Amino acid sequence: MSDGRRTAMSRRMMPLCGALLLAVVSGGPARAQGGGTGSVYGTVLGKADGAPVLSADVRVPRTGMRTRSDGRGTFRVTAAVGDSLIIRALGFAELRTVVQSSTPVVRLVALATVLPVFTTTMGQRVIRASESPRSVTVIGREEIDAVAAVSANQLLRQLPGLQELPAPPSKTSISIRGFDDSRVLVLIDGEPVPGALIESRDIGRLSTIATERIEVTKGPSSVEFGSDALGGVINIVQAAPTPRLTFDALAREGGLGRQESSAGVSQTVGKFGYRVNGGWRQSDRVTGYNAIGSTFNRIYDVRTDFRYALTDRWALRLDMQGSQERQRFPVDAAFNGFIDNRGGQGFAEVRGPLLGGNIRARAFEQRFVYQYRQSRGLLPIKDSADSLEQRERQGRYLLSYTRVAGAHAIDVGAQRSHRTLVAPQKVTGDRADEQITELFARDSWTLGNVLMTAGARHTSSTLWGSSTNPSFGVAWQTSSSVRLRSNVARGFRAPGFKEIRYTFTNPAGGYTLTGNPDLLPESSWSTSLGGTWAPSTRLSFDVEGYRNDVSGLVDWRYEGDNAAGFQSYRYVNVARARTQGVESNARVTAGATDVTVGYDFLRARDLNSGLPLSRRASHTARLRVAREWTVRQGLSTDASVRYTGNAPLVGIPSGAPITGPFSTESGVIGRQGALLSVDAQLRLAVTRELEVSGGVNNLLNQQPNLWTPAFARQFYVGLRWRWSVAP
Repeated sequence: MSDGRRTAMSRRMMPLCGALLLAVVSGGPARAQGGGTGSVYGTVLGKADGAPVLSADVRVPRTGMRTRSDGRGTFRVTAAVGDSLIIRALGFAELRTVVQSSTPVVRLVALATVLPVFTTTMGQRVIRASESPRSVTVIGREEIDAVAAVSANQLLRQLPGLQELPAPPSKTSISIRGFDDSRVLVLIDGEPVPGALIESRDIGRLSTIATERIEVTKGPSSVEFGSDALGGVINIVQAAPTPRLTFDALAREGGLGRQESSAGVSQTVGKFGYRVNGGWRQSDRVTGYNAIGSTFNRIYDVRTDFRYALTDRWALRLDMQGSQERQRFPVDAAFNGFIDNRGGQGFAEVRGPLLGGNIRARAFEQRFVYQYRQSRGLLPIKDSADSLEQRERQGRYLLSYTRVAGAHAIDVGAQRSHRTLVAPQKVTGDRADEQITELFARDSWTLGNVLMTAGARHTSSTLWGSSTNPSFGVAWQTSSSVRLRSNVARGFRAPGFKEIRYTFTNPAGGYTLTGNPDLLPESSWSTSLGGTWAPSTRLSFDVEGYRNDVSGLVDWRYEGDNAAGFQSYRYVNVARARTQGVESNARVTAGATDVTVGYDFLRARDLNSGLPLSRRASHTARLRVAREWTVRQGLSTDASVRYTGNAPLVGIPSGAPITGPFSTESGVIGRQGALLSVDAQLRLAVTRELEVSGGVNNLLNQQPNLWTPAFARQFYVGLRWRWSVAP
């Protein structure tokens, strides 16, 4: 080749080499150098949790261009290297950063006005607390372990404003803002707990095995979750599989016959993760029956979770769990009653991106069996008493879609359910079936420092008709230390199978009780106004006032005597009630010590009679002090003082279709005594894998008059072993 040709070729190659060199140095052709511009593909995450921040406002001051992050926290904007970016998101401190690459990852610091926790909302979507204007309390695994709570009621009764109430003969329920039992919706991973169709609700039956957190949403929540959410919602969320192979085992023993143990294994290998946990617990007390002697309760639990990443954006989950329980309690001086419960449930779910948003499809199935028997001994007699099994079955099929469009996060979806109750001699025809269709939608709109939400859910049933419920909410971050919130919501509770189809005769009592196919859903309107002041991450104060008006409450009414001479009662929509109050909470962190103080005032009244609602205490409070000590591998101490004021007991007129010690006369017939409970626990890490613990419940041995959930003083000791593969 001649020198002229070599020179010409060199001249042609120089621009190409220069372009390649520029691409290598700059990291790619889309990235601009100097004053040039290009597309910047970034991601906005929370600094503390690493989770995506949706609808974050991203602005380039030099050009005025702006965009928002999507549901995965990603954004695209035109900018040059060296340009400044200003990122703002509600609930986070504003961040200014400089573009240094075409794929920046931005981490925002959460403001102290909202706790850095997650909660479940419409369509089973998990959101940050800062993305909701609702009053939500989230109890994490650390606090569950700190109070040695093996069942949900042991933990929830610790919270101010939540009261544990007996549900005869052997159950317990949690009251939220004055409403309990069927008017508080209890879920596990967003799905209903078993026993509701048979009216065998017992929150003491629910285990905390493998639980990551418990979410408590206060106030009507039917837009998010459907029926029964008049007082609020309790959602028990199970833990995800661990990144590395992990074994966990626990054994605990204490007074009142307390014995419990659990074991689990969890791991993620490549795209597949699993968790399997099992447990057993028993005591000489039934949760809603404080009696010495033949009282006994034993429960077995198993919970599993399997997850598989189909692709980097599509995921599959399979969750299954089951339990078996036996309760024994004295019916009278001669006989013991026995309740045997068996249940199982599970769901399969797939979720991933579709049509510019995210879609979730879930199929859920549940089975539950209830049986009551009696005997004079410690084991039930076959075919004794009302020994016919009652069975319930339900399935739910959900399809939901979420899309972030600019400042809007939109959720829409539909859910179809089928429910069956088989209750021989309890419902007309011994069986009842129901089909339910639900449509829901909500828009969460961020406008500067203001979050506004508006949503509605329409529910249609083949058994009781239909109900439409809206909700509206607003949260205003007035400054980095002050956040205000307000909500208006309508909730409902659909009448149960037995309220509609019940047929029961008690010859000894001389009465019959029948259902009413014309019953309508109970409904409520609730308003709330609250705020949080948090001048630093070490100090916060929260207060909220609320009012909840409920109409169409289902109650029984005397219809006269039937042809057999029995008094005839029927369920009807007659009652009205109002609950209102103020909730407050303060938290102070000083070094390794964390102090929380809470106080709640409640006024709950029956608007028909003018009487207070039975067993609802006006005053509840709690002081908790937790501290970490640098002793051996770590020493943790936790102490709490819980106060529940005295509460009125409202009698039931004699001759009513309910028997018991309070079926004497109408009006306030007595008062449930006040409870001051002191609980404490100490946990010492002997090695990295082994922990010993000891504690006491009800240190002052307080057992107020007519309060069955208040047991005698109980000391306990525990041993926990946890081992995982080193990273």
